[in-house]
Amino acid sequence: MFLNTPAFLFLFLPPVLLASLLLKNEARNAFLLLASLTFYAWGQGWLVLLLLGSALGNHLLGLGIDRAGSRGKRKALLLAALGLNLALLAACKYPHFIIALLQPLLRAAGLAAGAVPAWPLPLGVSFFTFMAMAYLIEVHNRAIPAERQWVRTALFISFFPALLSGPINRYSRLRQQLAERHVTPELLGQGLRRVIIGLGKKVLLADTLARAVDAVFAVPAANLTAPLAWLGVACFTLQIFLDFSGYSDMAIGLGRMFGFTFMENFNYPYVARSITDFWNRWHISLSSWLRDFIFLPAAYALSRRIKGERWLGIRADSWCYYPAMLLTMFLCGLWHGAAWTFIAWGLYHGLFIVLERQALKKVLKRLWPPLQTAYTLLVVACGWALFRAADLSQATGFWKALLGGAGGDGGPRPPDLVLDVRLLLALAAGLIAAGPVLPALRAVIDKRLAGTRHHWLRQGAQLLALAFLAAVLAASVMAMTASPAAPFIYFSF
Repeated sequence: MFLNTPAFLFLFLPPVLLASLLLKNEARNAFLLLASLTFYAWGQGWLVLLLLGSALGNHLLGLGIDRAGSRGKRKALLLAALGLNLALLAACKYPHFIIALLQPLLRAAGLAAGAVPAWPLPLGVSFFTFMAMAYLIEVHNRAIPAERQWVRTALFISFFPALLSGPINRYSRLRQQLAERHVTPELLGQGLRRVIIGLGKKVLLADTLARAVDAVFAVPAANLTAPLAWLGVACFTLQIFLDFSGYSDMAIGLGRMFGFTFMENFNYPYVARSITDFWNRWHISLSSWLRDFIFLPAAYALSRRIKGERWLGIRADSWCYYPAMLLTMFLCGLWHGAAWTFIAWGLYHGLFIVLERQALKKVLKRLWPPLQTAYTLLVVACGWALFRAADLSQATGFWKALLGGAGGDGGPRPPDLVLDVRLLLALAAGLIAAGPVLPALRAVIDKRLAGTRHHWLRQGAQLLALAFLAAVLAASVMAMTASPAAPFIYFSF
């Protein structure tokens, strides 16, 4: 089941929300766990057993780590637990990729690798596995005690709003909310507004842009022209933001309607002034996870092995920072999928982060802020071409076209590529949504209306906001009923 379907919005959500509001404490948690497992089984069938096994296994592992007497035992149990989670992730996402990497070694040994049977990718496995691993690490570090009630651990891992594409929540943040929470009319209103905005981002904007993106990226590299390539990259740059931030808005809004406060996942990444700043704003729950559990431990481990302030003429902190950052971004790319394009995309961003720290930092600081943003957006957009490409060959062809060196004539016009009013409106609305335009406008209006004695002005502004939300919801429902639901992009990760 997807969040952007009438079945979810009108058949699943209302009764689940109503029942949740009527229940209290642990009964509510048990009901939401059952609802979440039903939500997952609706589209994934027997794979719900995998989710259930992960929840039960990580609950028991957390208890074992918490009860281990010595630091050595806790660390050994943690490593074993992380290994099991990573093995699950590898078995679900990377078997063909691993076999392909091992083929040369197998051939050299005179062995032939058998065919790897195809099995469906469990949706959300990257997200719920990372949440489970973060929980185990927090228990090991004594940041939180292990949860004694399995229902709470299982609900944390499998709660349906964040199950398929995050945010990657931390148990330390939700621990108290799982124990006790109160849903107020204000929270319900805030959550509903967020859900409608996220739905509109996905259904009205991202899905409209997706048709142009798919059409452009289906053009053979030899036929690409610079304008066509830039149109495809511009559309995908907006599509992936609107698609993923739209899901995050819906997940955060749904969480709020059930009394949970999830961490924010986006903070207008396309106004960032460096690639480092971009990763502080893009997919924040993943970037903070990678920072806390990969980059910082790796940098610390390297720092313990370097004596003195310099080694081979390079500062010790640089020896710690650069390898740790490249490793982190390599794993970030690999997390997205078993493809060299994702790995190259992660390393691409890692190299720019290293360059900014080593050589570009002072130059960027001297630039006019809009030029800093333009530089960042250009680097990010070119990276999205690599991310979206089917393989490295197509990515190379796309980059060549972006630089005007493809020499193509566009070939026959892609049938789905129509620069009509709908696509142009989606581009314009996407540009507005990608920047802090609406919050700034709302702040100005609120400031102007705060001191007015004319209460009808404030009421009129509120009615306009409600009318806007109603229009977005109505248009989204019509769009959903007119065509099959398109999965969110990050469902495949």
